[in-house]
Amino acid sequence: MLRRLRPHYRQPRARGQALVELALASTLLFFLLAAAVDLGLIFFTLQGLRTAAQEGATFGSYPVQVMENGQLQRVDLNYAEIVRRVRGAGGPQSTGFANLRDLDNNGVWDEYETGRPVHSDWSNPNAYIRIELLRGPNPNALSATPPCRTDVRGEGMQAGGRDCWVRVTVSTDYQFIFPLAPAFGNSVRLRAMSVMPIRSSYANSPGQ
Repeated sequence: MLRRLRPHYRQPRARGQALVELALASTLLFFLLAAAVDLGLIFFTLQGLRTAAQEGATFGSYPVQVMENGQLQRVDLNYAEIVRRVRGAGGPQSTGFANLRDLDNNGVWDEYETGRPVHSDWSNPNAYIRIELLRGPNPNALSATPPCRTDVRGEGMQAGGRDCWVRVTVSTDYQFIFPLAPAFGNSVRLRAMSVMPIRSSYANSPGQ
């Protein structure tokens, strides 16, 4: 009789041990799955940002002539159109992994938040879409000082854009999908940039 009852006393203990092991393994698997999903989404979001930055820089590499009363004032970038090209790189609704119309991910399209410098001031270092007109012979060592001149005959943009570059940086606040995935917060700032040489045939010599 005792031999028959012993197996029945051991079964609950075995079941409890299996449940504990399953709980520990499931927690570990959940963290790994959360990290894998977020890393994949971050990768595709960065790809969208790179595409948008390249679209803006490519368009910006062709400057425009700014006229006033029939006189040339400067040869400069079309900043407003560059921003529009960046926001439209993902399509009319921007339904891809990177929502280019809502880069701060607050549910409101950025073009409707004109009161915030990060959305309306392209020169702001913290802007989600930052546009810089840089100068230098080497694309890996560009500088904003001295600037690439836009209003001087025979220099900078009025010399075919020689040694002038446009750099477009696009940022977004990526919100983590799984609440347990982030170790330091609920979001992370992602950035992508593209640099293009100024491609202009316009040259205005000092003697003209």
